[in-house]
Amino acid sequence: MRNAANLRVQVESMLESRIPSALTPKIKPPLESMSCGISDIDRFKAFGRGTLVEICGAPSTGRTTLLHGLLAQCTAGGEAAAVIDTSDTFDPVSASQSGVVLREVLWVRCGVPRNQGRALSRLDQALGAIDLLLQNGGLGLIALDLANVPIRDARQIPLSAWFKFRRAVEDTRTLLVVLAQQPNAGSSSATMLDVSQSSVEIEESDKPSVEKHIDGDCLIRTLRNRAEVLRGQMTKPVRSVRTIGEFSTSLYSYR
Repeated sequence: MRNAANLRVQVESMLESRIPSALTPKIKPPLESMSCGISDIDRFKAFGRGTLVEICGAPSTGRTTLLHGLLAQCTAGGEAAAVIDTSDTFDPVSASQSGVVLREVLWVRCGVPRNQGRALSRLDQALGAIDLLLQNGGLGLIALDLANVPIRDARQIPLSAWFKFRRAVEDTRTLLVVLAQQPNAGSSSATMLDVSQSSVEIEESDKPSVEKHIDGDCLIRTLRNRAEVLRGQMTKPVRSVRTIGEFSTSLYSYR
């Protein structure tokens, strides 16, 4: 072992002028984590800058709440953000009510224009847009919303594309967040949050409607959700530690 150490020192000294510390492993500084404004989720430190993070779950499980929280924290600090809206479902009104500074948000609404005689699908446009944004840089947050894209179509995105996106954000201050029903990026995602609905808070209405519903006259006031880290810095090895947090989506303020 001593001979190996001496040899390493000799080689490094010979290469010092061209490659400083050639054989010494570089220690990466801890990643700065972006806040989503929810303390029970922020303790995960799941949204590391310079990484690709997936938020996966079924509809009404809090994916949009987490996205709005990240956008609000990012834009409130004066940083610009981008939302690549594959299915044209982003609601700027509810985003603004959640604290998002809309003038700092680039909203990319994918449609179906023609390119040299052929129609580009919404998914193709989304992937092209994220590629351009990552090349230009300067954004604190880029959100790719695939939540309403059919699972089969999202699975068609090649792993090489996810690897390219991951490499593009490395060593930058940009957080790339992907919203989807199921994970798609594989090992290219630094963190994968699985969100699910835990309970529903219902408020009885004092004004019966003309049409009776199966549950009577009631109003959904709050959706309570839970998030579990399935891949990330907090789980070593993957799935060996259950890190779970809870948060709520209040619908009362949007009435």
